[in-house]
Amino acid sequence: MEPLSPAFGLRYLLPEIALLAVAVFSMFVHIFCRKRGHRWAGYVALAGLALVAFFLVLSPASSVPLFSGHLVADSFSRFFKFVFLVAGGLATVLSFRFFDVEGAEPGEVYYLMPLTIIGMMVAVSSLDLVSTYVSFELFAIPSYILAGIFKKDGRSAEAGIKYFFLGTLSSAVMLLGMALVFGLTGETHYPAILQGLAGANAHVALMGMILFFVGLFFKAAMVPFHMWAPDVYEGAPTPLVVFLSTAPKAAVFAILIRLLAGLFGRFEAQWSLVLQAVSLLSMFWGNIAALVQDNVKRLMAYSSIAHAGYLAIGLAAWGETARLAVLFYVFVYVFMNAAAFGLILLIRKGPGFGEDVSDLRGLAGRSPLAAGCILVLLLSLTGIPPTAGFMGKYFLFAAAVEKGMVLLAAAGALNSVISLFYYFRIGRAIFMEQESGGVRVEPSAPVWAVLGVSALVLLLLGILPFLLTNLASAARMTTG
Repeated sequence: MEPLSPAFGLRYLLPEIALLAVAVFSMFVHIFCRKRGHRWAGYVALAGLALVAFFLVLSPASSVPLFSGHLVADSFSRFFKFVFLVAGGLATVLSFRFFDVEGAEPGEVYYLMPLTIIGMMVAVSSLDLVSTYVSFELFAIPSYILAGIFKKDGRSAEAGIKYFFLGTLSSAVMLLGMALVFGLTGETHYPAILQGLAGANAHVALMGMILFFVGLFFKAAMVPFHMWAPDVYEGAPTPLVVFLSTAPKAAVFAILIRLLAGLFGRFEAQWSLVLQAVSLLSMFWGNIAALVQDNVKRLMAYSSIAHAGYLAIGLAAWGETARLAVLFYVFVYVFMNAAAFGLILLIRKGPGFGEDVSDLRGLAGRSPLAAGCILVLLLSLTGIPPTAGFMGKYFLFAAAVEKGMVLLAAAGALNSVISLFYYFRIGRAIFMEQESGGVRVEPSAPVWAVLGVSALVLLLLGILPFLLTNLASAARMTTG
């Protein structure tokens, strides 16, 4: 098919254009509102994200490439765009509670986050090396700022600096991989590269593919490029960790899916082996390292590494079943992480929040509703029915078995058992131990909303998974 004209193609970019308007409006509100401009900027951003999600549902999908074949607005990209908006909305709601307690509210958060989402939206729609790299940096650079947004806080500043330097290094490695691919084919468009690689030097092409993957593996916190995650998750503001631990990971997996299907299809045997190895390393290292963590944010950082490994199972066993499994798990993971980090914002310890597992002692007696929501969360993270986490892992392991990767599926099941031990530490503190002195639970409407919605979604999709699998099945990808 011939690409649509640029003027006609703008109708398919309505969500991105609307989100840019939201970011600009939020910035002006922050700058010019004298009273509570920071908070009003947050309200504008939250309302804008909801409005853009509405536009996204109503906007048409197109399998025809846009803007000379650089972008495509297919149903696959729309699914991931919705995931980004959900992650941004949950993080924004939690930000209200966090900044109320901290006593300082950097309004820049509320327009940097929409700008980051715009970069992710373009990245998952990209069919060209140039647009992929530019959009990747468009969401990476604001992410570094968000991680270190509290400049006067030592942990936040350290998180931002580490994230920036390591992220820049990984981007350079990814760019080198792109350069090798371009040098082999003389093309930047994915379908043209796919044809060009058919007659190219296989060793050089494989080197380019691996270097390309390195930058993406870093952003998804996959072993052995995970070293930044624990420090950044611990140091960055908690609501922003909800966003940084979910939306970029979803974007990376969407980009990887397009690369596997539309760029490196010739090397399926090789990239499958690479992804199997990365999956095993990520699952085992993430779960084993989490066993000895006392800080909830660091524990969840290693848990996030393990969950990236679970998702990599779906990529290694790529096919129709795996596609459905990856999309299902990516969506569910947003709510699991939002509830996990939202829990921290209920616990007050001194002037800040209680971030240690011991601070959760006796939560069930002080707040039974919150404890019930966290129970659903822990069951889902572990992969126990009737939660959406169980269904997500079931789909991933079934995809691996379908492709004959029985040992990989068994390793995933074993790691789910390992994860039970450190998730049970949280559950034991909440339900079976006496409350700690100097720690109190403070009611918070934003946190209650996130915990309640997350628990409801995890239960609903666990009992009625077809509500999401039908949408995932309809999310078809255009390769060019």
